[in-house]
Amino acid sequence: MTTDIQQKPMWRRLALPLIAGAIAGGLGSFAFLQLAEIDGGDGLGTSREIAGLVGVLYVLCGVAVLLGALNPAVGAKFLNVEDADELREQSRMLVYSGVATLLIGLALGLLALSGEGGFVAAEIGAIVAVASIIAASILSIAMQRHIDELQRALSNDAVASAFYLMALFGGGWALLAHLDYVAPPAPLDWLTMFSATLLIGAFWQTARRGLMMRGPN
Repeated sequence: MTTDIQQKPMWRRLALPLIAGAIAGGLGSFAFLQLAEIDGGDGLGTSREIAGLVGVLYVLCGVAVLLGALNPAVGAKFLNVEDADELREQSRMLVYSGVATLLIGLALGLLALSGEGGFVAAEIGAIVAVASIIAASILSIAMQRHIDELQRALSNDAVASAFYLMALFGGGWALLAHLDYVAPPAPLDWLTMFSATLLIGAFWQTARRGLMMRGPN
């Protein structure tokens, strides 16, 4: 005698994480933009605000991964995994990944608020950002000991995709700027592009392998 396990329709399985993600992203973006205007001025400027919003996205992703690693029963309801056991099996790798992602977001967000035109001292921004990036790099290296071949291949392909995106958008922007068609990218713009393309590459490679459509149970 066999028993068929009924799964929820895909739209119902994805509704909660998509809605929760949209709400969290909206609130996080609103909070950062309000913080950027706390001095009553005209804001930080487009470059800084985009960097800050990308940083917020990294922080939200890091918090979500950490929540799933520390509480698999809850994480299985909104993360793209088969069940809570998958989160328990990968808990150490997920903690490393979540903290590293959070640190990158912290570094980018803090840099957006630092220096001339910001309200965080440049020295503080530099120290915290450099320390965060170094710590994130160390965690990323340590994480390699806890991933399987599929995850390693996905990671490598995500980095390759990020490189091509950087060559296309960053290189294209630099080319047009050199010919005086557009304003050149600011140093912070390059950091934002590095971060954003890496995130896009990760999502693209995950979706390309069909892993985005499993949905939480």
